[in-house]
Amino acid sequence: MKRFLLTGLLVLAASFFIKADVYAGTYIPGSGDTYSDYVAGEAANGIGASRHNLGAWGYYVNTGSTTEICVFCHTPHHSNTDAKPMWNKGGTDVTFKAYDTDGTTIGGTSTGVSIYSAACLTCHDGTTAFDNLVNAPGKGGVNPGGSNYGWRFQMGNVIGLPGVVASFDHFGKSTGLTCDGCHNDVFGITDQAKRLNIGDYGDAYDTGAGLSNDHPVGVTYRGGEVASLRDSGTVIADINLTEDLEDALGDPQGSGALWDSLTQNRWAVYGFISDSATISNLLRDNKVECTSCHDPHFKNSSWDEVDGSEGASTWDTGDLTCGSLEKCGDGNFLRRVGGNTGSGVCRTCHNK
Repeated sequence: MKRFLLTGLLVLAASFFIKADVYAGTYIPGSGDTYSDYVAGEAANGIGASRHNLGAWGYYVNTGSTTEICVFCHTPHHSNTDAKPMWNKGGTDVTFKAYDTDGTTIGGTSTGVSIYSAACLTCHDGTTAFDNLVNAPGKGGVNPGGSNYGWRFQMGNVIGLPGVVASFDHFGKSTGLTCDGCHNDVFGITDQAKRLNIGDYGDAYDTGAGLSNDHPVGVTYRGGEVASLRDSGTVIADINLTEDLEDALGDPQGSGALWDSLTQNRWAVYGFISDSATISNLLRDNKVECTSCHDPHFKNSSWDEVDGSEGASTWDTGDLTCGSLEKCGDGNFLRRVGGNTGSGVCRTCHNK
């Protein structure tokens, strides 16, 4: 009996390792790109090699239930009509504790979130399953309100993790576990998971979903009126992000990759790298939304301060996932080429 149990355990353990190989993607990220690799007019793309590819060929998190990539957000048929474009997830009618409409104080009650930001929160609220779909691939079924399909999600090509951990069903409902089951203060890896769950873990003072400690969304952009915001008609590439820094540095002036990434101010707008877009092109119905700063389709590996390219290795920590934080972080999908080096994202709108 003991021999039988031991054999069974060995087979089970081996199966975990095998599954890790079967479901793991084959993409191995290379070194990050620099700001100069993103030329105006080129497509802002790369979703297949980003964390937003949750299909079987996804690198970081994947499922063996489909090779599709777009299905986790979009569908050409039977989409959620409360959202756009062609939204394939339920749960878009959400409320969160958020900032008041003036964008300066924390509201005491839940506030409706516009669809432009609610769409992001259907994954990043910390509670909605990745496989909550309206229209499953092929003939998998249609549920207008969204349905969890019980798919198994696991880590992909995770360097340094045992197969039993990499292949474990991290995100499925069958385990009954939540992200903080492992990502907690005991293991010392809280931030890596919880920082991506904006809603559920977004408010340290509220056990429910909250956005009150995040940048206000759904608020009207009042350029020239509040908090020294630039006029919405300002051409983004014309904004001088180095003038006050030059005054502080004196002679010689700044140099190197980090400095050079501030001398231009290109952003991904409407799917292309642009040097002619205005701040108004970042807004939705003249309001600031999640999509004002982030493009979920743009694998932006140009943040030199993070990815360690051109000798700037500030954040190149060699973590367990794929070599460095940036190679798995995709530049936080920030729209600005060069990321937030020198607070370039912040200072594009805030004339500080």
